[in-house]
Amino acid sequence: MPSDARSGWMQQELPFGVRVRRGKRKLKPDVKPILLVSGILLVGLLFYLWQHIQVVRLGYQIERLRTERVALVQESKALSVELSRLRSLTRVEKLARRKLGMVNPGPGQVILLEDPR
Repeated sequence: MPSDARSGWMQQELPFGVRVRRGKRKLKPDVKPILLVSGILLVGLLFYLWQHIQVVRLGYQIERLRTERVALVQESKALSVELSRLRSLTRVEKLARRKLGMVNPGPGQVILLEDPR
């Protein structure tokens, strides 16, 4: 299948000695700019769609994190209240008397030491 690179023609030999010359398919000069502009517009559209999808996805993520934050703040407040209740001196004293059998010290059971400073 010889070809003439300068002219852009290809020669093909078919059975029975028939020869066919075909020119390379070329796009019309008017089509190239249209394809280029269409490609650029398509890339721009795809970028816009990707960006929009990212914004929507991040919006959902932000809302989920806000909800999670509210729940964690409420849990933190509840734990602070429980900690204060558990540390209260009246509760500790009641537990010491009831479960450990402790009583207030009698006279002479407490010895005060002076500070050596």
